[in-house]
Amino acid sequence: MAGERVGIREILADRAVRSIVGLALLVMAGFGLVLPVLPLYARSFGVDYGAASLMLSAYAFTRLGSDLVAGPLVDRFGERRTGSAALCLTAGCALAAGLAPSFAVAVVCWSAGGAGSAVMFAAFYSYLLKAVPKERMARTLSLFYGAFNVGMIGGGPLGGLIAHRLDLGAPLVVYSGVLVVGAFVYMRFVPEPPNAREEPPLTPEEAERERDLPIARQGKTAIGRLLRTPGFRTVMLLNLAYMWMVAAVFDTLVPFFAKDELGVSTVGIGVLFAIVLVAELTVLYPAGSAADRLGRKAVLVPALAGLAVTTVALGFTPGVVLFAVVLAGLGIASGYAGVPPAAMLSDVTPAGASGTAIGAFRFCGDLGFLIGPAVAGYSTKALGFEEAFAIAAIPTLIALVAVARTPETLRRLPAGQPAS
Repeated sequence: MAGERVGIREILADRAVRSIVGLALLVMAGFGLVLPVLPLYARSFGVDYGAASLMLSAYAFTRLGSDLVAGPLVDRFGERRTGSAALCLTAGCALAAGLAPSFAVAVVCWSAGGAGSAVMFAAFYSYLLKAVPKERMARTLSLFYGAFNVGMIGGGPLGGLIAHRLDLGAPLVVYSGVLVVGAFVYMRFVPEPPNAREEPPLTPEEAERERDLPIARQGKTAIGRLLRTPGFRTVMLLNLAYMWMVAAVFDTLVPFFAKDELGVSTVGIGVLFAIVLVAELTVLYPAGSAADRLGRKAVLVPALAGLAVTTVALGFTPGVVLFAVVLAGLGIASGYAGVPPAAMLSDVTPAGASGTAIGAFRFCGDLGFLIGPAVAGYSTKALGFEEAFAIAAIPTLIALVAVARTPETLRRLPAGQPAS
């Protein structure tokens, strides 16, 4: 039956899964090298704070604009070719940004890397959707997301050390080397996914006609078909709401509230973020196990409810200790709410369209990630922190209603049939 009893060791015994999880750890450790020093690197060109922020936002906008093209590219050319090419492209962009002679060149080169990132992660996710049995998908994704967290946590201090010993551009150069290693690992150790040659669920004439379309048109056609698939729109809304919460609450409101309302130092804010990350990391695998064993909705409904309640509660906390306790609760709810969406995506995505589905999924998430902080900042300025936290919870509540109204997407195997 769905949700068979397998542990981490059994999941990682699959060479393909082990390789993709390792790649995620490697790539995110490299990105963690860069992220803390990137604003300082931008400022080293003599620009002001507003201009320096352009380096971060340009990358995000390029990634957002590339998401819907990245998926059809993966579907047409395959995960291994597109993934390794994207790793090399991102490596070249990072190297050029780290050695850039001017701020304008650094921004252009780094933002171009956002396109490579979109294709790279579309290939990673699409590979997992094809290679992993659906009855253990959530547990596998929990390990994949755990690799993200561990990589980011481990990369940050090392990036600061490299920048201190060398210069502010050095982490970008090291990151490019990490990505080249990742491309080698991808081509050397990741086999073709089991159904890489499987045709999409179309007639031969429709499949041939679609292959002749330009990539952008092919993606538009495929997305239109996916939007008619039961449950797909709920998954898109779910990822938008979740990434909105991450950017609006974790990345925007929490540091502002901690500093301006509670008087927490920058070191203390770092400790608060560590509490959230550790709380989230500890529940990722239990969340995946529960989603595979009990179903996606059984995990998502209470997790989204908890996420909304703790988000609102943060705006009313009177002291640092209680704030930290509520943040830990938010991290637990976030861990349980963060794993099932991509597992739901694997449940509802038809064969041959995994890349396009992942591109749309990441587009919605990136859109929420961009809009959330702007809404949070404006609502804080106009209304205050209590109202801003409450507004930040609205997308989560909308997603909760959508999930509650959507039938369970995990198909359970008939009694007595072994899980694959």
